Amino acid sequence: MQAKVVVIRKLDIYQPTMDDLGGYEAISTDKYKELRLQYFKSPHDDFVTNQSLHFPVVLLKDGTPWSDANRFLLHKAKGINPAKHRTLDSIARDLVSFRRWIDEENINYMLFPKRVMARPTYQYCSYLHDEIRNKKIAIGTAKRRMSSIQGFYRWMKLTGTVFEHPLWREGDAYILFKDRHGFSQSKNITTTDLTKSFKHTKNTNNYSEYIDDGGKLRPLPKDEQYALVNALKSISNIEMMLSFLIALTTGARLQTVFTLRKQNFEMHLPDSSAYRRIKVGNGTLVDTKFGKQMVILIPSWLYRRVQLYLACERYNTRNRRSPHIYKEQSEQYIFLTRAGKPYYMANNDPYASIYRIPPRGNAITQFIRQQLKPLLTRSETIFEIRFHDLRATFGMNLLEEKTNESVPALHDDINKPDYFSILMHVRERMGHSNITTTEKYLNYRKNFKIAIQVQSEYEIYLENLLQE
Repeated sequence: MQAKVVVIRKLDIYQPTMDDLGGYEAISTDKYKELRLQYFKSPHDDFVTNQSLHFPVVLLKDGTPWSDANRFLLHKAKGINPAKHRTLDSIARDLVSFRRWIDEENINYMLFPKRVMARPTYQYCSYLHDEIRNKKIAIGTAKRRMSSIQGFYRWMKLTGTVFEHPLWREGDAYILFKDRHGFSQSKNITTTDLTKSFKHTKNTNNYSEYIDDGGKLRPLPKDEQYALVNALKSISNIEMMLSFLIALTTGARLQTVFTLRKQNFEMHLPDSSAYRRIKVGNGTLVDTKFGKQMVILIPSWLYRRVQLYLACERYNTRNRRSPHIYKEQSEQYIFLTRAGKPYYMANNDPYASIYRIPPRGNAITQFIRQQLKPLLTRSETIFEIRFHDLRATFGMNLLEEKTNESVPALHDDINKPDYFSILMHVRERMGHSNITTTEKYLNYRKNFKIAIQVQSEYEIYLENLLQE
């Protein structure tokens, strides 16, 4: 047996009290009367909620909870802005990796001797470097694990734990970065000799076929875009066709596309409308990365196509099979599986607690692997495709369209594209917090010349394809 993580679907958070102040739930510790001790659940002052969904718990190799680790995870769940469950899960798994290592090496993680390299933090750092050299983990993974363990020890010190010798050496450093408006800034940070030891060489390959936009994304050239849409049409899966088209024409991420609701498509659009503006992010039922509030623009022809789909028997059948009955029918997802379940469950979905692991788009990955890729392989155009690549494809199409609009028929030194205005437009449409991310699309266009399809022309092609 080894240390492991188990997930509690719904963890009750409360302060036990013997005082019956009225309105508190009474709990009995034992079913036998002679051993029964009754207490009451009082709201805990440090938590904004009385329940934590999908809370990870670290168990030792004998199956008992690791008290220090679990108290640390509870600490991360405190406060006004508690850590999301996926963040907690990542930290918990880093703690498990550390615990398995100290169990195997028979190391006391509380004992910090005088000799520096004999201290648990330094020994673990050395072990992670060995894992990197043996190509078992990446540098980024090792650095993240080390950071999680440092956070664990920092919390222990804050709670009053005293160690005989320092846990690591700290120092100040300055990092340079561009703010959200593109201006250069610097920030003072505290570093340790442990995390600094993981030097990550930044990729300087300006001719990479990928753009770093929350992951390595590959914009699809024009021929691949056409091959993709034709393949989707051949498969005749209307849910996949519509979801892929929304991503291609809006740049929305997977969690945004698949958490769109019926209420987002209830408005009647006049014939003069080119787009339908839909608010997403915090304050809505639609997820975005980090809950960022933004607006996506869905072409009117695609918006109406989704409305037709929501009125058809195929969708209504899936909706009737749904095990989730929302307070308002308009809160139902527009994309449901055959079983009536969402492909991706929103963070604020009240039914998330019934799942050990809520749906997070795995069915989309399976569709691409089992149906889309085999069909593309049999065609003349063979290429790799991930759903997130559709975002980069939209970004490049939009950038190309706006650049072409600003360049006159006759090129000269005076009439050049206003790249700053173009970047601001692309940034707003894609919801980039930092203009540096948007600049990567411009650099990609300059340094990696591929045949990108202009967005407006591409949308006309997509619309005509659906009408065939």
